[in-house]
Amino acid sequence: MKASRAEFLFWTGTCINNTSVMMFKKGSFEIGGTIYPVAIKYDPQFGDAFWNSSKYNIVSYLLRIMTSWAIVCNVWYMPPMVRKEGEDAVQFANRVRSAIARQGGLTELPWDGGLKRAKVKDTFKEEQQKNYSKMLVRNGSIGSLSTGTESD
Repeated sequence: MKASRAEFLFWTGTCINNTSVMMFKKGSFEIGGTIYPVAIKYDPQFGDAFWNSSKYNIVSYLLRIMTSWAIVCNVWYMPPMVRKEGEDAVQFANRVRSAIARQGGLTELPWDGGLKRAKVKDTFKEEQQKNYSKMLVRNGSIGSLSTGTESD
């Protein structure tokens, strides 16, 4: 009797306005096995397939899609990828994301879509402010601003 093998399809990544690929969730990459990456890029020539849920409700989006001349997309079925020895789930997810981004000619983004709807944590803002402050001090910008030597 032949053992059956389960195949799963995980929609783990997404893009922004057909230009960038956001961070993948690591869960799909922790279970092991082979990943079969697929890169999909929409051609906006006849219709825009993207839904800006902050701007359009679902009914107006569906109406726009259904009345488009066509929704055209390029689909690339890429070679299977497996987790390398010593590679953790996040590294594996990033490697797959990079391959998909290269294939589709997209930019990689180091964050997920959570910032779109969630309030940015104060600790994250403070960390970014400290980094910016250090950069200004290192470049001498703060000292020249306070003495009035900064030129326009």
